[in-house]
Amino acid sequence: MIDVDLIVEAGQLITINENNEILENYALIIKQNKIIDILPYENYQSKYHSENIIDASNQIVMPGFINTHSHIAMAYFKGLADDLPLDIWLNQYIWPAEAKCLNPEFVFEASLNGIAELIRSGVTCFNDMYFYPDETIKACNQANMRALIGDITLDFPMGDFHHPQNNLKNFHKYKNLIKNNDLIDISIAPHSIYVCSKQTWLNCIAVAKQENCIIHTHLSETEQENIDCKKQNDGLSPIQYLESLGALDTKTILAHGVHLDSEDISIIKNKDCSIALNIHSNLKLASGFPPIPEYLQNNINLSIGTDSVASNNKLSCVDEISTIAKLYKALYKNPTAISAKSLVRMATIDSAKALGKQDVLGSLEIGKLADLITIDCDNFLSNPIYDPYSYIVYSMDRLNINDTIINGKVVLRNKKLQTIDEMLLLKNSLKNKNNIISRIKK
Repeated sequence: MIDVDLIVEAGQLITINENNEILENYALIIKQNKIIDILPYENYQSKYHSENIIDASNQIVMPGFINTHSHIAMAYFKGLADDLPLDIWLNQYIWPAEAKCLNPEFVFEASLNGIAELIRSGVTCFNDMYFYPDETIKACNQANMRALIGDITLDFPMGDFHHPQNNLKNFHKYKNLIKNNDLIDISIAPHSIYVCSKQTWLNCIAVAKQENCIIHTHLSETEQENIDCKKQNDGLSPIQYLESLGALDTKTILAHGVHLDSEDISIIKNKDCSIALNIHSNLKLASGFPPIPEYLQNNINLSIGTDSVASNNKLSCVDEISTIAKLYKALYKNPTAISAKSLVRMATIDSAKALGKQDVLGSLEIGKLADLITIDCDNFLSNPIYDPYSYIVYSMDRLNINDTIINGKVVLRNKKLQTIDEMLLLKNSLKNKNNIISRIKK
């Protein structure tokens, strides 16, 4: 008998492998942080032994969701400024609140809050840009969460903690911080073309190329952004502008990508770019509808993001793909516009591809990292289930997530957080709400 760390018995195992196999009554065998075998129940019991067995024989087991655009430490700004256009929301509410409220303790506690919500929502990896990234890294380490984290770059000061002249100054400090950390990677995170000058962009691009790391930025989120860019840059669209700077010659994640035309699409289809869709944020801020079917027709890699809870109010990839599925059927007057299966892949293996991690994440295959979730569907609200992809996209709720496993470690078990104190989360949330209210009134 071979001793292993964890065995997960799956009723239905959605592999998200190349053939989209769904395996009935199979077990996942996990040793350290990897999947070392996948085999039928009756075969594993004579071969493997573990003190830790998760009985998901009446559940769906699948790869964890990957959230490719977030600002996780904005957790305490949820509901602070709703029902506003993006420019007013940012300039008059969010940025002033951040300038007055952010400090290391705030970012650590808020990051832990956001990470807890991700875990409860079945997210096993997220791509983030924000201030005090070392505090978010510390929260990830405590929670055992996987992430790609960027120190947000802006050309104007924020409170007493961000000074434009220090953009990129701490990059190597953060890189050294995660040197022996197999859960965290570092990105370059220029906020956008409208708050980063040409020189700032050139500096970011140079570091990204030198360090072979991903550029993560907001792009073409609103029509006004496109209009302003063309006025300021000899008629170039945001995509054309970034191409002219060389930003698209390195791996890039473009958050939102709402207002791209056919010429823009023809540019990025030949680049190592992924668009991180954030449909709830775009709907709430009335930013528009990204042309998802056109992206798919041009084989552009699409991934799923949530943006922050200040512009979305949830960190649920399940909600994102469910809304996309139904919304685009109506927008394009075509019930086959985007299939449930393609959306589940978008939130898993395609999101892993956006992060350059498709060889180790995003599907359940032998040799890949053990990042997975179990979905409680043993109830009358879930049944009958004829097609598990359909169930995930059209029926399930994030509250159906039963277990979350990251890097081989169980971080949610029977809907209870294992690495984070839920009562402390509530206490800190209420404390910080009161602090925010007192500070923004000054």
